[in-house]
Amino acid sequence: MDSLTPSDLFSPSKARQQRARAQDWAHIESWLSYKYAGRTMPAFERNEETLKVLRELSMANERADEERAVLERVEREALKELDEVTTNPNGAHILSTLRANLTPEGSTALAALASTTIALSTPTADPQTLAHALISYTATTQNLTNQLTHIQDLQKYLSKQHALLRAQLHELQTDPLFSAPASLQRQTIEQTRQTKHLRSKIREAESQLSSLQSSHARAMTPGSKNIATVEAITDMLEQQRASEELRERVQALEEEVEQFGGLPADLTAARKEVGRLEVRCDEVRRRRDELFEELVG
Repeated sequence: MDSLTPSDLFSPSKARQQRARAQDWAHIESWLSYKYAGRTMPAFERNEETLKVLRELSMANERADEERAVLERVEREALKELDEVTTNPNGAHILSTLRANLTPEGSTALAALASTTIALSTPTADPQTLAHALISYTATTQNLTNQLTHIQDLQKYLSKQHALLRAQLHELQTDPLFSAPASLQRQTIEQTRQTKHLRSKIREAESQLSSLQSSHARAMTPGSKNIATVEAITDMLEQQRASEELRERVQALEEEVEQFGGLPADLTAARKEVGRLEVRCDEVRRRRDELFEELVG
């Protein structure tokens, strides 16, 4: 109640909430004092989250205490019944009389029946009940044996595959055939630079060609618009041919760069990717040779 503000004094709902919270804290403190049995309780922050957690913990502890009390009462009653059955003089007399009048074969059969009943945990020694329990245990044992065999086979297969993958990984990491050339990164950078340079040259040539065409169109008289000089046509053809050559060169460089476009930026990762592609290429080549040999055969 110490946390009440002046505005809370005029709000019945807030006052009830504060009173309920104070009761909850009092219950928690009483429960903790009982659990620690005179020892000092640890310090903790008093807020809504802590109160919620402690309340749930106390309720769970009370439920567990109730369940334990019920279980202890049931165990006491069961032990009491067992003591009554054990100390029953009539039952002991009947058992001793039965044993005294049994033949050795009957005693052996009775002992076997009792041990079987105990081993199968059946409530009675009825032969039909024992048979059903034995069949159930046998089926369960067989299923577990089959599952264990399957798991062992699966474990062997996984171990074999794991060893094979580790061997392949070691080969990829150590074999120089699967490593990328040292100049790969430098070549890629150089080709990219050349591509950018040629693209700028193409844009300049196209701009100059457009400018020349515009100048030529403005310089022509109305009567000679449909007549082109030999020099202008030759110059235009040469510029067009140079532009085509530049475009083809740029296209060739772009195709070379695209071959390395899918490689990672990291040099080590790029080498591994090149090695993987070389392995794939060798596999395809071997498959091609095998198909060719089959066709020839």
